[in-house]
Amino acid sequence: MTTRILAPAAAAAALFAFPAAAMAEPVQDLTVKASPTKASTTKSPKSVALNVSLGSRETTPGAQPPTLSSVDLFFPAGSKYNGDLFPKCSSSSISAAKSTADCPSGSIVGKGKAAGLAPGPITQNDLTIVAANGGKNTVNLFVEGTSPLRIQSNIVGQLSKGSGDYGLKLKVNVPQNLQEPAPGVPVAITLFQVKIQKSIKVKGKTRGLVEITSCKGGQWKSKGDFRYAGGAPSTTVNVSQKCTK
Repeated sequence: MTTRILAPAAAAAALFAFPAAAMAEPVQDLTVKASPTKASTTKSPKSVALNVSLGSRETTPGAQPPTLSSVDLFFPAGSKYNGDLFPKCSSSSISAAKSTADCPSGSIVGKGKAAGLAPGPITQNDLTIVAANGGKNTVNLFVEGTSPLRIQSNIVGQLSKGSGDYGLKLKVNVPQNLQEPAPGVPVAITLFQVKIQKSIKVKGKTRGLVEITSCKGGQWKSKGDFRYAGGAPSTTVNVSQKCTK
């Protein structure tokens, strides 16, 4: 399950020199993979590594993909986020410091990378992601890069229970400074890839930040509901992964 964010003054000025290319035939990629693929049980839950990758692209050469404004990601039935068991780093402290360097030990729960595209084309491929637990229902995704623009932005993901084929929902609103890092310059997220995995001992038992305790029909089903700026139509992408009980 697989996929592809752009974030000094001279670089920003250079971006204005290129008119935005018309959008045509956009494709939204999504990959969700959990490992190991054997489901645990509610009595003996086990940690899983959750790999998520997404990105927008165009099939028409030279066309600008749409700018992602928000996404709801749904993870398999039986999936659970145990943020309340782990040290946390607040969204406000990360945003104020523009860094995760001062987050408490144990609150960093994953890492990743990102890339993006602005009209021109202008690309930024040096973006890194640090995932920090924000508490019971929150995960922080701090994005940082330096060229062509300096990016230091925290994306806040809010978690809640899913239903039916989905046990967990992650709602993410893309900050405005990532959608449009310079006035009039829209950015398409061509890659946003992060792996989250963390475990902790609780009363002598190992608990995972993410656990999956079900395998309905031998498949873990996930999906993404994607919404875009500028009036581009929303889209839903469904993915699945084989699992065993």
